[in-house]
Amino acid sequence: MWAFLRRKRPQAQQSSDWAPSDQGKVDCPLSLQDLEEQLGEIHDLTIDDVALKFWLPEAAEQAIRKIASDYSTTMSRLIRNFLIVHCYGLYTFEYIRQQFGDPFQAYDTGARFSLRSDSPQKPVRIQTYWVPELGKNIKPMKVWIPLRLKGDLGKLAEHVGVPPSNYVREILIGRFLGHGMLPMRPEMLKPVPTQAAKDWEEGREVPWKEVTERESEQYGEVRIETKEG
Repeated sequence: MWAFLRRKRPQAQQSSDWAPSDQGKVDCPLSLQDLEEQLGEIHDLTIDDVALKFWLPEAAEQAIRKIASDYSTTMSRLIRNFLIVHCYGLYTFEYIRQQFGDPFQAYDTGARFSLRSDSPQKPVRIQTYWVPELGKNIKPMKVWIPLRLKGDLGKLAEHVGVPPSNYVREILIGRFLGHGMLPMRPEMLKPVPTQAAKDWEEGREVPWKEVTERESEQYGEVRIETKEG
């Protein structure tokens, strides 16, 4: 897997750490040390610096939310951890855990938005919460992940001939609900159920609906509007 991703990596992004020379290569199975050398520098896999947007069926979103609660972590952290294992393997995930701390530690809050800060001298401010309106039984997901991870997910999606959002959706459903829950592959790759869902995944503007603060906690992307009361 790492060799496949390395071959797909643009030349400008390759480094001597990530892409060791083929000189001296012998025709025999790789050792674990060989694989570790191919993995290269991994500190960048601990930095969540780019957003990944996709939608999930409500049942899948609820299942992931329940598991995240059972693990006392966030949905974003749980999904990021799974995507790292999916791309680079459990061995790499455990190596990251040993080198940089427990990845299941819930140091983030999932959705990212600014929180207000009131003081007695300031006027009372009223906040309203808005979330993307994509259609019935569809939940928008926006997860912050490492840049390398997003690029490698794109390479794997390209390899099987599907958009990255479709690929991520399929592997998440398979992981958290089981491959027996997936329809036949052609059915899984049909167009998204609403135009709004497709527009949102591709970064275009979509309708937003107002929800309560508690309801906003069930969404991966939230806008908060503040006005003086």
